[in-house]
Amino acid sequence: MLTCTQCGTVAWLDVSVSNPDQWHIRYRRVNRDSSYYYVAVHFGRGDWLSAQQALEISTNGYAQRQRVIQVQASNLTWLHPSPLRPPPPLMKPDEKVYLSLKGVTLQDAPPPGFWVRADQGDVQDSGKFYVTDQRLHLLGQRRDWSHGLDKIARVGYDRQSWTIVLQTSDQVQQYRGLNAQDQLDAQLVAMIVEALWLSK
Repeated sequence: MLTCTQCGTVAWLDVSVSNPDQWHIRYRRVNRDSSYYYVAVHFGRGDWLSAQQALEISTNGYAQRQRVIQVQASNLTWLHPSPLRPPPPLMKPDEKVYLSLKGVTLQDAPPPGFWVRADQGDVQDSGKFYVTDQRLHLLGQRRDWSHGLDKIARVGYDRQSWTIVLQTSDQVQQYRGLNAQDQLDAQLVAMIVEALWLSK
């Protein structure tokens, strides 16, 4: 049994006597503080991890924490924002794209409440999602959608997904995307959108 004196994480370590480099680790308890978000999501599943898997998650977790620090300092240059040529429908030629994400849904926002889940609410559309310095764009399967950053009411994330709640004149909607291995994690997506929103 191992316990981290810094964050309080507790894990079982299984080391092969014949080959000490071939160890496995399973996390029993992880620190859920936001500064440990990435590793908590991946280590908190309770699975046995090989040495290679654990080291890869730790390395990626360190890099993710550095990105979080950059976003908190309003440094988004590492995203290399630039206009799309040609721009998709409803996007202006001078808009700089900060994020491009797959599998995003636009849905009716569930009513506020303690036991309400982010995935509740009728789905209106889904598709590829762009975050620019001016607007949010969804190239949906049914139609194209576009909302100004000033329509954002709040931004959030949890272990599974990120959400952007919109307050328009006639309804409350939200964009939602799931954590995916080939995309930025939910914490970083939410923090980047929030940084762009608050800079306006």
